[in-house]
Amino acid sequence: MPTRTTKYIAVSLALIVGAVTSGCGSSEPDSPTDGEQIELEFWNPETEEAVVGAFENIIAAYEADNPNVNVNVVTVPWSDIYPKWQTALQSGNAPDASIGSVAFAASFQEQGVLEPLNDAVDAMGGEEVFADSAASLVELSKTDDGDWFTLPLVNNSVVLWYNKPMLEAAGLEPPTTWEELEAAAQAMTHDDQYGILIPSSTSQVTNQSLYSLILSNGGDIVDRDDPDTVTFDSEKSVEALEFYSSLAQYSPPGSGGYDRPEAQAAMSTGKLGMFIYGSWMQSALDAAGPEVAAQFGAVPVPSNGGAGAFMGNLSLFAFQGGEHPEETKELLSYFYDPANYEDLVLVNPTSFFPVLASVQESESYLSNEKVVANADLIDAIKTSLPDAWIFGLPNPHAGEWEGLNLIAQAATAVIEGGEDPQAAADAIAEQMRETIG
Repeated sequence: MPTRTTKYIAVSLALIVGAVTSGCGSSEPDSPTDGEQIELEFWNPETEEAVVGAFENIIAAYEADNPNVNVNVVTVPWSDIYPKWQTALQSGNAPDASIGSVAFAASFQEQGVLEPLNDAVDAMGGEEVFADSAASLVELSKTDDGDWFTLPLVNNSVVLWYNKPMLEAAGLEPPTTWEELEAAAQAMTHDDQYGILIPSSTSQVTNQSLYSLILSNGGDIVDRDDPDTVTFDSEKSVEALEFYSSLAQYSPPGSGGYDRPEAQAAMSTGKLGMFIYGSWMQSALDAAGPEVAAQFGAVPVPSNGGAGAFMGNLSLFAFQGGEHPEETKELLSYFYDPANYEDLVLVNPTSFFPVLASVQESESYLSNEKVVANADLIDAIKTSLPDAWIFGLPNPHAGEWEGLNLIAQAATAVIEGGEDPQAAADAIAEQMRETIG
């Protein structure tokens, strides 16, 4: 989510604080290098057609205002992009800019390959343009010295999804504590239905569900004040692993192997009571039909003395070494133009929650039919985000651990392999320490 200083950026980013209205073309930027044809390469890991279309519209607006610049958009799926980034960096062929996550950005910052972005934040009007719900993502986007190496673009949160008819039939309210969560899972498990979906595959689904319970128990996998200190094998984290594993008895047979497509499909059957998963699942429910989507509600992840959940996010960053750094940053500024930004988040407001206060509070955003239709879910996201976090950060190896699905491996060992939770956590924690070392 980067940007920087040119005449256009100063104008466009300042507008973010104001109303969310017209597009980029009004600022009439000077051509950075008159007469020279410039080629930029921009990598994107999002593959959903509507999202790609929104990105292409932003880039087309930039190209229209800068006819001497051509932007080559390369779509590389999330599952492939991290090794491709690293290969490109090693060969000296990194893209000018990319969409990624703050965890990956932190890894690149550790490598010293990102452009600094302090002046971009200043041009936007300072840190205060970001909404309170983006506070933790803002914190993760800066170094210990307060220097910005990436900028938040959008974020979202894991929540507790629940089947309204099943919970009502059990005579229960949406759980707010671990005790209530387990009681609801047990009450809704009978006949051909199951109380909760507990994946134990070595996948992001398991990572995100388990990590959310670790936070809700007051634990984490590293000490945020001393991020080289691994805490995944500490009492709070192991308790969460043990609790997560104990809930598997209320999950359907074979569901341990589910990844995202299988998990989302299973939820649409109407035979599952709950699922600790991201707000982005709303898209899958909508795709299954309005009668399916209407069955589900969402609340923040139940607490056992802690707070928070896994935070999904998109970040923009610019790599050092490109031939046209100022043009690259100017391109990135177009993502934050008010009209462009609102169009982007409204593609899927339950996945792309706005980080800009001006958009969260704008009448056009609040009155949008998608936002109105998902008001309860959006409220759960907004409630969860101030305490949401990304496992491993601020340790710069977080992106590597995410790519290896390390904490999911512990759940696999316990649920599928019958390993003792403490022993499974010890083994993964040792892997983390070896990575740091």
